[in-house]
Amino acid sequence: MNDTTRKEAYVRDELIPGMVARGQLSFTEPLPAGAKAQLKSVEVKPLVTNGFMLTIPFVVTVILEQKPSLGEGCPPTETQHLVVKITPDCNKEMYESCQFETLFENEMIAYTEIIPTLGKAELYPRYYHCERKPAEALMVMSDFSFSGWKMAPMVVNLPLDYIMLAVTELGRFHGECYGMKVARRSQFDSIVAKFKESRYAVDISDLTWKATMTVAPKRAIKALEASRFKELVPAAYLEKLARLFEDPWEHSKGKVIPREPLAVICHGDYLRNNMAFRYGDAKNPDRPTQVMMFDFQTLRYASPMIDYAAFLANSTGYAERENHFETIFRTYHRALVQTVATIVGVSSVADLPPYFSYESFHRELAEYFSYGFNIASSFLMILHEPMEISFTENIFTEEEAVADAWKRGGEPLDRELAAMVYEMYRLHSHYGLDPV
Repeated sequence: MNDTTRKEAYVRDELIPGMVARGQLSFTEPLPAGAKAQLKSVEVKPLVTNGFMLTIPFVVTVILEQKPSLGEGCPPTETQHLVVKITPDCNKEMYESCQFETLFENEMIAYTEIIPTLGKAELYPRYYHCERKPAEALMVMSDFSFSGWKMAPMVVNLPLDYIMLAVTELGRFHGECYGMKVARRSQFDSIVAKFKESRYAVDISDLTWKATMTVAPKRAIKALEASRFKELVPAAYLEKLARLFEDPWEHSKGKVIPREPLAVICHGDYLRNNMAFRYGDAKNPDRPTQVMMFDFQTLRYASPMIDYAAFLANSTGYAERENHFETIFRTYHRALVQTVATIVGVSSVADLPPYFSYESFHRELAEYFSYGFNIASSFLMILHEPMEISFTENIFTEEEAVADAWKRGGEPLDRELAAMVYEMYRLHSHYGLDPV
């Protein structure tokens, strides 16, 4: 029995029956006195996705029936649609390296404490259950596809209408969290105190991935030197940038440290892979009209720009950013400050503390754009040219990983990386900053 088959059997034969027996899965509406939900049937299938997935997802169709039935005829039934995501089979070292225990614990905090506090439960998937074992973890959520939500059809380079929805929603989420920080500080601090760093708490142990991360910024700099931007970025800046990314892992570790007053609750991995869209325009059914974020496993307390910069670098392309960079950022900032102003009860965003100003956030972007670039330089190549990921063994030697990192994604990726270096230079130049 392979990994997927074994997990599928566990979901079908143990997980779902247990949840029904414990009352974690029941009818949407309260049942009559003396009645209870029983499992009539359950169907489990692997979820096929496009894009990178760290866990193994399954779609589950559960049919419940009411027992005892009141009156004659067939007992009432209800169908519920779920998604169960489970960690892949991996050895203890890999499980701890991926920090799966912390990832699932953080996400449980998001769905049980943060989202209910924000009062916008309808904007997120419904949470049902989480299990964490010594070398395996799983989570059960509602299947939002049955409510009209879909993943974006493109894996990279989202079109502008997708981008605008995504940054508006991110601004609203950050604004909600700032509102809690300002208006209910003790509650905010209590929640944040439970967070555990889920990515940079330990040093990277996978030497092939470390080799990829080290090569990736060098490739980006080389791409800039061969691009249309080569005369626009001084060589001295590129030399400083190369020194900044001599150890990309340490750079990211430093960037996720919270810095007041702008530190806030962050999604932590706000990329195309972790958002879904609705399409409610009857005249233009391909145009998205609403967005939802999910997968809060890398939740952290940090600069809001780690979310914004990661999204911008990994899910948008320069074809859109070239002419809309500032418009996109203003859209995000406007949604954020309007949300904060509403929550704290001021009549105008101008009445908020000065650190909420556009200039304050824009400078924060300049200082944190390198965080998004750092992730994109090594992750975008996998999105542009997908590869098999193994959690039990390395598919490359270090030497092979280095060679692959120089070429995976080809010229389209080189163009995107070069553009990001140019954008980073412009932001740093605007504020007189060296690469940070």
